[in-house]
Amino acid sequence: MYSVIVGVGNPLLGDDAVGLEVAKRLKGVVEADVKLAIAGGLELAEMIAEYDLAIIIDAFKGKGIKEIDVDDYEESVANHDISFPSAYRILSRYIRMPKVRIIGIGINGIEIKEELSPKIKKMIPEVVKKVKEIMEEENELAI
Repeated sequence: MYSVIVGVGNPLLGDDAVGLEVAKRLKGVVEADVKLAIAGGLELAEMIAEYDLAIIIDAFKGKGIKEIDVDDYEESVANHDISFPSAYRILSRYIRMPKVRIIGIGINGIEIKEELSPKIKKMIPEVVKKVKEIMEEENELAI
């Protein structure tokens, strides 16, 4: 299965960068392309085009770690184009788009700083484990 993992966030906005940090930890550990995205919407949708599976990791305002449905996904990064769900639907009319699984990591908010809070740092291993489980599950379904 041709897979991509995309960590989404802004490295200048504290806990918003958690998706980027999780993706960095997965590089070389999973059998998938691993990418970092500071943009959302159309650019994010274009990054995952032509893959079989895309796992997007991003912060959301809330608590815990949860899977988010594509239609409910709101990128945490500043977005000056269309939303990811809209871009995904539009592109899927013209090119092969992957199955998408979105992992959200709940944060309290964002602030201008270049590091994650201790609370969010502690969640990273759990998110890495969840991504690995999704990869195993999807690979089994593809057989």
